[in-house]
Amino acid sequence: MNEELPLVSILMVTYNHAPYIAQAIRSCLSQQTSFPFELVICDDASTDGTDQIVRDFAAQDPRVHYLQQPVNGRGANNYLDGLGHVRSRYIAFCEGDDYWSTPHKLEKQVRFLEANPDFSVACHKVEMRFEHRSDDAPKQYVYKDCSVGDERMRQGIFHADEAIANYYFQTSSFVLRWRFREGLPAWFRKWMMFDHALMMLHAAEGKIKYFDEAMSVWRRNDTGYSWLQNVDKGVFFQKEGYGWILHYEEMDKFFAGRFHLQIRERVLLAVRGMIANFMETGDLAGLRRVLDDHRPWWEKVVKDNAALAEAVRMALPEEVERVPPWSARAPKAEAPALPHLGGAMELGITSIPECADSVWAHWTQGQEHAGFATPLAALAAWLHDRRVRRLWLPSITPKQVEIELQQLWLGYQFYPVGGDFAPDPGFLAHVQPGDAVLTQSWLGRAPGGPLREALVARQGFLWIDDRSQALWPGQPSEADVAIYSAHDVLGVPDGGLLVGPGVAALQPPPADAAGLAAQRRALMLERLEAPASGATLTAQDRALALAHPLPAGAMSRLSREMLARMPLPALVQRSQDNWRLLTHWLQDWALWPRQEGVDFAPAFFPMLVPRGMPAVFVITALNRDGIVCQTFPLALNERYAGCLGAEKETLDRLLCLPCDHRYGEDDMRRIAGQVRRILVGDSALGSAGARFIP
Repeated sequence: MNEELPLVSILMVTYNHAPYIAQAIRSCLSQQTSFPFELVICDDASTDGTDQIVRDFAAQDPRVHYLQQPVNGRGANNYLDGLGHVRSRYIAFCEGDDYWSTPHKLEKQVRFLEANPDFSVACHKVEMRFEHRSDDAPKQYVYKDCSVGDERMRQGIFHADEAIANYYFQTSSFVLRWRFREGLPAWFRKWMMFDHALMMLHAAEGKIKYFDEAMSVWRRNDTGYSWLQNVDKGVFFQKEGYGWILHYEEMDKFFAGRFHLQIRERVLLAVRGMIANFMETGDLAGLRRVLDDHRPWWEKVVKDNAALAEAVRMALPEEVERVPPWSARAPKAEAPALPHLGGAMELGITSIPECADSVWAHWTQGQEHAGFATPLAALAAWLHDRRVRRLWLPSITPKQVEIELQQLWLGYQFYPVGGDFAPDPGFLAHVQPGDAVLTQSWLGRAPGGPLREALVARQGFLWIDDRSQALWPGQPSEADVAIYSAHDVLGVPDGGLLVGPGVAALQPPPADAAGLAAQRRALMLERLEAPASGATLTAQDRALALAHPLPAGAMSRLSREMLARMPLPALVQRSQDNWRLLTHWLQDWALWPRQEGVDFAPAFFPMLVPRGMPAVFVITALNRDGIVCQTFPLALNERYAGCLGAEKETLDRLLCLPCDHRYGEDDMRRIAGQVRRILVGDSALGSAGARFIP
């Protein structure tokens, strides 16, 4: 006899909710319904006994389906795995520390949706329960006042645009007509507003029914995500603002601008919060960065209201604040300096002799060099020193590089790299004198072929050889300067090494962070409070320079000593052996299938997952078996998306399997075997898109 399929799936995500989880589960299982339902519980690797409590309920009630994460994923994988499990017509939510307060909640909401197919969301009033308040304290609710507005609103009927502009719902009240049995949109992530995103994805397809009856309880505590938003919006948006804005930008694109004006208000809420925090602390660099990054959202609003702001300034001058908010604060008394006691021991690693074939020797090749804390700091210092007019970057350059260039006020342009990461040199015809071209050793392999030949024969522009992904690309650099990353490819504490003529003068001293901050603060105040004329112009210029200081700090001595004692040939040989093994076993999916032997030291083995299989599925399956691989992140700014050609499809399918010097033949055999099992659907997760029941 076939088991009756549930009409509703209740999703309960939990992490360390042992004091509350039993009440949450009972409140769901005790629902009095005329239809079958299931309770899907997803535990994010709890450590407080939550797991056993859930297992006990699952053993007693077949309606309970239990999904346990092998490692804590900070909520993201837990939610997405749970949502991927849902195959019912409707989905409801109850987190592990909340509970439903009436046994007829589910019946009431689902029956309404069944009888009204033009509605896609049913929700209700929610009671807030504060852990540290007495039981006799006045109750508080998340609710919508339906006593105002037109007849439609008094009946609790709302549309999507009203929900996105004024969000007055809470997750435990949702019942959604589930429309994503085949998977959520590619942009969906479990960020802080996952509930808002799910609400909007469904509200856009139908109306919202709101019941003005409290049928669930939302526990509030001082560790929850939304708590900080209520206590200090400035600090909240300083921490979460960029993620908040990116979330709504992707939502705006998904809905093709249908709710643009409402989404703009949500974005400006975050922008105002970040601006307020930067203004209070006097961080003009941060203030400028926020305004530059989000100009499309605020510029029209400011221009439309410029006349109003000017009218207020002229008619109500007493209400205009003319002093930056941080300048009126009394300075804190400095603590008296304490004498230094003791001293640092000599590095123990220096007892090991340096080797002639060390990583340090091969990287520097007897040339001038300078050690920085990070490769990005090394790049910024060299660009500033050489007065580069414009920098040409590969189209898959990490986002952080673009942010640094914006802070340096340096122009940049992207060039395409192609589907096999072998850029065509045609773009060099547009490079002008004073420009610099940056090439990358992707996955450890230096650029070759026509591009290398054209760069060697260059005239009038500079060449930067970015080797931050390479232990050894197989050949000495022929560029004006080469950049290595000790931390990224060898795991030493820090280090960005700049190698090339004239770079020794760029070697940074140990940074005096406290002195730089004090000097910057004093000059900012001088610039803002003094009239912009005469002798103050010099101070203004100095303040502007300090608002965008170059990354400070030198490579640590520990990193330098470690690099001088690591024998490069042995590390290279092991990486190449691992590459050959993976090429032999996974040749059908290799990015470079004909390159079984390599002359460089690969950090990763690049493979392409079959078309139609999401790369994230393979990553998740490997991760469950303790194999950590990664994708090649695409961080190109949206306005340059047109630069992408064949590399876009490559990046969507690309996986980077570990094959560096840390691993041996047994590790490669295990990786290759597990990849092959995943690709044929024989993993713990089954086939891509299939329902996973552990």
